[in-house]
Amino acid sequence: MEISINRLEHRYMQGTPFERRALHDITLDIGDGTFLALIGHTGSGKSTLIQHFNGLLKPSDGSIKMGSTELKAGGKKQDLKPLRKKAGIVFQYPEHQLFEETVEKDIMFGPRNFGVSEEEAKKTASKVIEMVGLPQSVLTKSPFDLSGGQMRRVAIAGVLAMNPEVLILDEPTAGLDPSGRVEIMELFYNLHEKNKLTTILVTHSMEDASKYADEIAVMHKGELYLHGKPSDIFNQRELLNQAGLDVPETVQFLNKWNEVSGQNLSLSSFTIEELAKLVSLSLKKRGN
Repeated sequence: MEISINRLEHRYMQGTPFERRALHDITLDIGDGTFLALIGHTGSGKSTLIQHFNGLLKPSDGSIKMGSTELKAGGKKQDLKPLRKKAGIVFQYPEHQLFEETVEKDIMFGPRNFGVSEEEAKKTASKVIEMVGLPQSVLTKSPFDLSGGQMRRVAIAGVLAMNPEVLILDEPTAGLDPSGRVEIMELFYNLHEKNKLTTILVTHSMEDASKYADEIAVMHKGELYLHGKPSDIFNQRELLNQAGLDVPETVQFLNKWNEVSGQNLSLSSFTIEELAKLVSLSLKKRGN
């Protein structure tokens, strides 16, 4: 699904003495099937922006178009159910949203709420539980008897059960250990590739942004500060520093390596594996 944001502005508590502008003049096009990383410091406007993607927040000015649905400031009241079915949000600590007595019922809740039959909802639950890497036996258990990592996967399965076209991830690896972070991010990336989703990842991790995203949008003080391919963004270290951010550790290391060695090596995927291979080849050449 394509997303088009045009001069979007959002003000909290508009028209009151406590009015505060959280977003200003955001214009951004996100192509169908894009994996976009949305980065920026706390308070930069990331979470406010993504809550417009399924109508949790309405524009104070400007508009946002999600596929065929357009939300405009001052527009008529709309039925947002179709939009919310297509745009699924995985919030920070999604396991806190679990509430049913069994995993199966929790996953079925969304589809049933949108009019899917009980039989069809059960089939969907059986399908998505495997998509998130959990066995069928989990369906009959209470979600509160599972480990933290399993609970998070169940919560993600509940979002996938809606068969979204847009997957919005708000710091989905928060609170996980390094191996758990890798597992969850690989899960999302595989789902993105397999289902040809438009994926929006809100993250503080420059490493995740560099590894998975096709495009990066940098938010700063409620405005769109930078937008482009990872290679374009990470070549602007000074601008990132001014926004309180930095390039990934792989880029920092390579910059130091180039400085010491006098070379001008560059990365394409910004992974540790690529960095190690690049430096290893460089050392072999120097040895010869």
